[in-house]
Amino acid sequence: MRFGLIVHLGKDIAISTAKGLLKSLPGQGVEVLLDPETADYLHLPEASFGEEDLASKMDVAVVLGGDGALLNAARRLAGTGLPILGVNVGHLGFLTEVELEGMKYAFDRILSGRYETEERMMVHAEVRRGEQGIVKEFIGLNDVVITKGAFARMIRLDTHVGSSLIGTYPADGVIVATPTGSTGYSLSAGGPIVNPAMNMLILTFICPHTLGARSFVVSPEDEIKVVLQAQSEEVMLTIDGQVGFRLEHQDEVAVRAATEKTYLIKLGYRDFYEVLKTRLAEGKV
Repeated sequence: MRFGLIVHLGKDIAISTAKGLLKSLPGQGVEVLLDPETADYLHLPEASFGEEDLASKMDVAVVLGGDGALLNAARRLAGTGLPILGVNVGHLGFLTEVELEGMKYAFDRILSGRYETEERMMVHAEVRRGEQGIVKEFIGLNDVVITKGAFARMIRLDTHVGSSLIGTYPADGVIVATPTGSTGYSLSAGGPIVNPAMNMLILTFICPHTLGARSFVVSPEDEIKVVLQAQSEEVMLTIDGQVGFRLEHQDEVAVRAATEKTYLIKLGYRDFYEVLKTRLAEGKV
């Protein structure tokens, strides 16, 4: 079997764990490859899995990091169908499946085929700019966010669901989240908690300046379109809180369920509601 390691290079323990796996896994009949950044960092260019044809180069992706590292990996692997095992080397997260101490047992389960994968919905966004048409496209696992800059004034958001204009909302921004992202920024802005196994989009406004702005749960068949009314204001589009793009006045941001999916390896260790209870008790949502 072939494992592709995706390593959070900002965490020393993730790097040392990757070095250990490079030595130990080949003895178990596992070919180990590294993401290009880690291969470069460790001066092992021959071990890099590159940027193309990833599904043909590995059987399982192992992410050594936290939820942020796994979000990054999900975007990188979108469309490959590769199962992802998240190994947590940070704080308790919603996406990672095992802690470091459970990693060996998890590998034994994977090598013997005793695991399941959980399909997670992803979100696709495109920015349309007047006669230029589509100027940028993105895919994410958690959310798409339109938000004003720190010193910008309130912005106005012409918001459509399907063919219907549901309203023009004065607000600091808007979040379109997947069920996986419902426990992130969306929850902080007042959105609902949704089981990640479901398929829907969650539309939540950030600090709306009207009592009529409520969170919407939208069918995955519907496109959400937001037209930005923010002349001379600084406004950003962000994907999963990790990728940013500067928006202009009257840009259209169209968001829909992506055709690509993320597949997370599940070993039955952690139930979503148990993790949620722990996170809520610790105040770490």
